[in-house]
Amino acid sequence: MLGLLWWGCAAGPAPTPCEAVGADEATIVPAGADDFVDGDALPYGRPPQGGSPYSPYRVGVGGLEGLGDGASVRLEAYDLDEDLVLGDTTYELRLVCANVGDNAGRWVGSDLHQRFDGFELEDLDGRNARVTATVTDLSGNSVAAWLEGVLTPM
Repeated sequence: MLGLLWWGCAAGPAPTPCEAVGADEATIVPAGADDFVDGDALPYGRPPQGGSPYSPYRVGVGGLEGLGDGASVRLEAYDLDEDLVLGDTTYELRLVCANVGDNAGRWVGSDLHQRFDGFELEDLDGRNARVTATVTDLSGNSVAAWLEGVLTPM
């Protein structure tokens, strides 16, 4: 005799939309460095396809609304010792509302690359830098986060 079992599953609660979770805030960390502490290395290198040196970062956002419809993310790198802008890169993109893991309820996206146009690899090594990420929604609301560290070749 062949029997068939039916396992019923109750529907779980609907996920909370990103815009309803937490205060308006942003985070920035070097790609692959979840435990970054100010003063740590900020890895940089030359992209495989060539071009200006870059440094990869991940940005997360809480609180702002509608980032899935579009957002502007501006990365700016600043040399703290020489009072010099090292890079200024802006992205127009859509972020995704994460629904699992440490980022659940936050807007996240792919790695963003701070470009260092006009600099060679050796020009950047050892610089004390602040990297700021400013995220602006389509209504003009924005949040910013920054970190400080030492530019170090990857």
